[in-house]
Amino acid sequence: MPSLRREEARERAALLSVHSVRVELDLRDARTADTFTSTTTLHFSTGTGGATWRTFVDVSCVRLHRAVLNGVQLDADVVDGRLALDGDQLNNELVVEAEMAYSSDGEGLHRHVDPADGETYLYAMSFLDAAPRWFACFDQPDLKAPVTLLVHAPGTWRVLGNGPAVELAPGLVEIRQPRPLASYFVTLVAGPWASVLDEHDGIPLGVHAKASLAEALRREAPDVLAVTRASFDAYHRLFGLRYPFGEYHQAFVPDFNAGAMENPGCVTLRDQMVFTGAAGEFERCGRASTIAHEMAHMWFGDLVTMRWWDDLWLNESFAEYMAQRVCSEATGYDAWSDFGIVRKAWGSVADQAPSTHPVAGNGSATAAEALSQFDGISYAKGAAVLGQLAVHLGDRVFLAGLRDHFARHAYGNAELADLMAAWTRAGAVDLEGWQRAWLQTSGMDRLEVARDDEGWRLTRVAPEGGSGRSHAVQVAAFGADGRELAREAVTVAASPVRLGLPAGSLVVPDADDATWARVRLADGWSGLDALASLESTPARIVVWNSVRDGVLSAELDPAAALTLLEEQLPAEPSDVVVKTVLGAAAGTWAGPYTAAADRPAVAARLAALAETLLTGAEPGGDRQLVAWRTLIDTTTDQDRLTGWWEGTGLPPGRELDEDLTWRIAVRMSVLGRDQVVEPTLERHPTAVGRAQAARCRASLPTAAAKEWALQVVLQPSELSAYEVYAVADGLFLPEQHELTAPLVPRWLDGVAATSGFRSGWSLSTVVTRSFPAAHVDPGTLEQVDAVLARDDLDPAVRRPLVDCGDALRRALTSVQRFGRA
Repeated sequence: MPSLRREEARERAALLSVHSVRVELDLRDARTADTFTSTTTLHFSTGTGGATWRTFVDVSCVRLHRAVLNGVQLDADVVDGRLALDGDQLNNELVVEAEMAYSSDGEGLHRHVDPADGETYLYAMSFLDAAPRWFACFDQPDLKAPVTLLVHAPGTWRVLGNGPAVELAPGLVEIRQPRPLASYFVTLVAGPWASVLDEHDGIPLGVHAKASLAEALRREAPDVLAVTRASFDAYHRLFGLRYPFGEYHQAFVPDFNAGAMENPGCVTLRDQMVFTGAAGEFERCGRASTIAHEMAHMWFGDLVTMRWWDDLWLNESFAEYMAQRVCSEATGYDAWSDFGIVRKAWGSVADQAPSTHPVAGNGSATAAEALSQFDGISYAKGAAVLGQLAVHLGDRVFLAGLRDHFARHAYGNAELADLMAAWTRAGAVDLEGWQRAWLQTSGMDRLEVARDDEGWRLTRVAPEGGSGRSHAVQVAAFGADGRELAREAVTVAASPVRLGLPAGSLVVPDADDATWARVRLADGWSGLDALASLESTPARIVVWNSVRDGVLSAELDPAAALTLLEEQLPAEPSDVVVKTVLGAAAGTWAGPYTAAADRPAVAARLAALAETLLTGAEPGGDRQLVAWRTLIDTTTDQDRLTGWWEGTGLPPGRELDEDLTWRIAVRMSVLGRDQVVEPTLERHPTAVGRAQAARCRASLPTAAAKEWALQVVLQPSELSAYEVYAVADGLFLPEQHELTAPLVPRWLDGVAATSGFRSGWSLSTVVTRSFPAAHVDPGTLEQVDAVLARDDLDPAVRRPLVDCGDALRRALTSVQRFGRA
């Protein structure tokens, strides 16, 4: 199905004004049928003054039953997801009745049958272009209209959507949202959901999850609702405009591809956020940030929507920035640390890849191209840049501009220029220069600190092509005991800046982690004996990020980085830092960045480090949980793993929950123990269990297991999307390099064709997670480049291949430079 072109969207928006959308859905047979009937009534007008007009409506259906325009049955069929329309009336009514298919890939109207109890659940995911999979619409962000859903569903089900749900009769529910909605955030959630209801400041609140998660939902709801209430209060205060969409539901749904989706009135989130077992403060912080992020979209994205997908970054960057700010200021969670060590690192990798792009103004010609650029640059880099701007402008100007923007464009659409104009009216100056430097250039500057006979100096090294950026940063000097000795506030651009900081100290540029740049210290990565004792958490995060970036850039030997971890991580105060850095070491450093023959020895060092952390951790604490998870993932002690799986010899203060049990089962499978899969699935017959069982089967070190996994990845499968993702995770493992080497050419030969039966998120996710990253050799790179030379690749295949190929190239450079095998 062709992706909507920008020029087509412009032409259709110039022609049409959509006044209302009414969708009637018959879901009464959802438990047994594979399809449902969707009848959409669209009222729209044209600006042709009575002249003949032509356009199309988007609908992706199994069968078109009827299409009636102004009372006349159309003699047309759906071609490539489009139904052609032509007429000569100013005011029009279009009725489209079609048979639609329930999806299993998390897009469109997704159906999930819970293996825990056999109950059926539905939810709609319309982003980015999936709305036509469950109702006919003019599917582009600048054709907004009020939406009414009329839903026929089993009478025992709870039905939720973008507005209040009103039961008109048993099994018949109406959901009406009078405020205009873009098609991409129209949603429906239906099924026997467990619910916790509340109210805050006049806003009805609800949190919902599958019935099998009812106990966990009741346990987690107080924290979810506390974050929700605090976030509402903060946004009302900051934006000066109340939440405009009525009720506010948060549905934690299964098989969800994104982290969450900002549907007005009914946010959908991954149900893994309803923690069923042990969860650390860092995981609750991540959930809190997601809640605040999606709520920020109610203003930036939903109230005011971008005109075309090029400005999607505005939605995400603002939500990302505001979420970290509101979480840290209003909820008690340290979201800025999570942003620094997790989110910024994600964006940094994207901004150094060949696929890097400016934050704004990417000129995406189609919706599919825009989706392929939906990445860490759109989120983390944009948020960091906006944070800088907020500090530069000051809150008075920054927030006044936002309030002006919301007031002028409420319930409509806007572009970047409209936001810049609002800030200018509020008192901002020279935004054009800032926009050129930060939003319209790609790549990362590097901030380097060095010492010569005249003292310390800070230098900005721009990426190839230049950037024109200036960095207003704090530079701090720390003593051997980790205490801060002095700091300077400086602005560095093309010319180096001299610093009056004391000699003999560890000097950290951007010590508050406020800018967007790579950092290099004066002595490289030596002289970091005091790293864990630095009294500033942001400064430690900057240094740890520099270490990780050094490894990924093949400037720092992964073995030396691991030695630093062994020396410093046991004393690192932040659990999210320990979790993230240890995860990087166990995943990337010990895998692709280590020669295949050396990987067992590196894994053994990581297991020993995890053992040290486990022994020194407080029983039942977050540090203990991080260490135990890492030890499970890296140990080769099968007797110990068996004991843990049986519930014996557990770390003090710990109980064996479903997530930990499956983690142990996966590791045992990697080591060749296939006897645990079925007993574990009998113990935990859940959706998570089915996915993890699939991962176990794919992880077994046998040719038959790998052949099965390859077929699941490269051929249409009856497995759910999450099961396919889990199989992808188990296909090419660093420890099974020799076993899977013959499969690499077959994967590369077949991956392009998977766009024939997968699309969007599910397609790119499977490509990314099944990529043979552990096969670090020139031959693999040559084969990847040969696939990329094709001109028929779907963007959802090309982008992950570009990025994964770049990561492979970097790993090969590191292995060739530092490898010992």
